[in-house]
Amino acid sequence: MFHMNLRHKMTACFSLHFIFYIFLGITFLKDFEMFNEDVTLLMHAGNFSNICLEIRRYEKNYIIGHDEEDFQTALAYVDEAVEYIPNMIDDLEIMPHPYHLKDLTKKLENYTQALTSFKMEYAKNIGNTELQSQIKLRALGQDLVRISEDLVKFEQRKMVDFIKIFKDQLVRSVAFLITLTIFTMILLYSNIVLPLKSIERAAGRVAKGTFTLLPIPNHKKDEVSSVLHAFNSMVSELEEKQDLLFQAQKLSSIGTLASGTAHQLNNPLNNISTSCQLCLFELERNNTDFVAQLLQTIEQETQRAGEIVRGLLDFSRAGTFSIQPVLLDDVVKNAMRLVASEVPAGVTLTKDIPAGLTLMLATQKMTEALLNLLINAIQAIQPPPGTVSITATTDETTDMATIVIEDSGIGIDEENLQKIFDPFFTTKPAEEGTGLGLAVVYGIIKKQNGSTRVESIRGKGTKFIITLPICH
Repeated sequence: MFHMNLRHKMTACFSLHFIFYIFLGITFLKDFEMFNEDVTLLMHAGNFSNICLEIRRYEKNYIIGHDEEDFQTALAYVDEAVEYIPNMIDDLEIMPHPYHLKDLTKKLENYTQALTSFKMEYAKNIGNTELQSQIKLRALGQDLVRISEDLVKFEQRKMVDFIKIFKDQLVRSVAFLITLTIFTMILLYSNIVLPLKSIERAAGRVAKGTFTLLPIPNHKKDEVSSVLHAFNSMVSELEEKQDLLFQAQKLSSIGTLASGTAHQLNNPLNNISTSCQLCLFELERNNTDFVAQLLQTIEQETQRAGEIVRGLLDFSRAGTFSIQPVLLDDVVKNAMRLVASEVPAGVTLTKDIPAGLTLMLATQKMTEALLNLLINAIQAIQPPPGTVSITATTDETTDMATIVIEDSGIGIDEENLQKIFDPFFTTKPAEEGTGLGLAVVYGIIKKQNGSTRVESIRGKGTKFIITLPICH
């Protein structure tokens, strides 16, 4: 059964239910027919017993009063008793007492002869109250009553036995039906409900940016397994598409930083150009010491420009998500250096990171997350002045670090707080935002075993609170 697909399992279960109901119906129908027969026989036995009692009653009346009407009534009841015998003959043959095996019809004939004989003898011997025919008549009458009473008791015992057997059958049938129903429910729950629940939970995780593949049992090859395979394929494709979207968001951030980076490069390039001109001039004057100083300045400015370009290139490169111990302060400094060109006049950018605080991070991705948060914080200060701060604290009891990016900007409306981490949700104009920045942040922090939440009051600023595990 475990190697059958779901459709075959369900067909087998419902077929078993159907067959059981048919069998139960046929069995109960036969039992009810038997019950009806037993009730009918009990009624016949009861009527026969009543007739026998009536025979004895009119027999006694005739013996006492010698009324011809009582005699004829007794004979009429004997004829009526004979008519009931064919309806009870089968049960008479299986009754346990030996005398019941005798011919009941013959007994009634003998009783009729004895009653007639008593009438004739009484007519010849009026006054003799103890006739031999009277003794025989009473014995035959008692025998008839005994047979009828035993027959009633026998039919009653048959009814009791039938009810007991029927009750046992009913209990067994109900027990089997309950077992079959429980088995069907377990089959439905384990093969349909549980997989659907796991798909529902996984879909919820996917909606929050966590792409987890569902386990698929190797021994199962049913319809649910096909759905799980399709779901896992969808999750893998969504993860790939999300990576592409995140890279697109990164390129968008690079575009935002490009003009500022160009401005940052302009200063060292101007210094290099000026130093080269002075160097050429001093070479004509043979002033080698000053030339050496100028060449050193050129080297420093070249390194400075290289660091600016290298930082932008490192940020733009699509690297692997590799988590390792990293000094948080180094990551924050790098993010602040990248965003420095975007800080307008009047906006102060500060940090307060404990020295030596080491976290398990993917350096490039964490830099990307902090950069997105810093750009959002700077853009939220409309108009300047304002402050943007990055602070970090540790909790030794939980081995977790809390990073807070706080700004004094315009804040976020309360109805938007629950949606800001949704992909493509943005309150900015279409040409100014993609709605992916905070979704990227949420996904990056989640992959580093951390959590992200936001607190904001409209008009008073916003706090993004990140929790990440400490590396010891």
